Amino acid sequence: MAAPAAAGAVVSVTPARIADSRTLAAPGGTGGAAWAWGSGWFGALGNGGTTNSSVPVAVAGPNTVTAIAGGGLTGYALRSDGTVWAWGSGGFGQLGNGGTGDSAVPVKVTGLGNVTAIAGAAFTGYALRGDGTVWAWGLGDIGQLGNGGTSDSAVPVPVTGLSNVTAIAAGFNTGYALGTGGVVWAWGYGYHGALGNGATTDSSVPVPVTGLGNVTAIAAGYYTGYALRSDGTVWAWGSGDYGQLGNGGITDSSVPVPVTGLSNVTAIAGGELDCYAITH
Repeated sequence: MAAPAAAGAVVSVTPARIADSRTLAAPGGTGGAAWAWGSGWFGALGNGGTTNSSVPVAVAGPNTVTAIAGGGLTGYALRSDGTVWAWGSGGFGQLGNGGTGDSAVPVKVTGLGNVTAIAGAAFTGYALRGDGTVWAWGLGDIGQLGNGGTSDSAVPVPVTGLSNVTAIAAGFNTGYALGTGGVVWAWGYGYHGALGNGATTDSSVPVPVTGLGNVTAIAAGYYTGYALRSDGTVWAWGSGDYGQLGNGGITDSSVPVPVTGLSNVTAIAGGELDCYAITH
């Protein structure tokens, strides 16, 4: 080791990185631990038990989770290797592992890899793969699998006719996808206008949401869909009886309507009967 320099002297040193923030902040990265709290029915907390917890408990499995989603007493986790895992209620095949039993610990969703995003509906799971395709499994009685049928599936099936998808979202029994050109697609439950295509009937294949383009993000509530456009405005469609369309009224709309008074929005999220936005 060199002798200390005299006070006030200027010396040269070889630069060295103390902490690589690029790695620490990298999207996805190696992932982290998953936690759950609330109802433990059917094993929904994923910790091996079926009792409720008013404090967070660790979901069983390796600490490699990069995204997490919830359905109706079913949890979903995306791991850093691109696989999807599910736990909790599985009576309609929503665990995606080929069976219809419940599981209090995560089980691997069959046949999925290279997944980049996940979403959970009431009893249906959705996954977006790196190739831009969307896959669904679980309850399909009103077309929420988007594969042209109304049967349940305990393993993932491809949603019909979608490609180059960049984002997905799920309502109670409705799936949403953001596709090429900022167009939004919807399938499944259509009552209250939840598909946004001007009708109130269900659809077992994706239909385009009317009049929307240049959409950059999507979100969903119980029976309501939301879209953020590149101009910073938010649009909503579907159930509006609690004011969740944000347009000053309490009636449903089967086509998108602008949310009142918002501009420069950068992000949106949907609750059961609410919507949230961040403005810049």
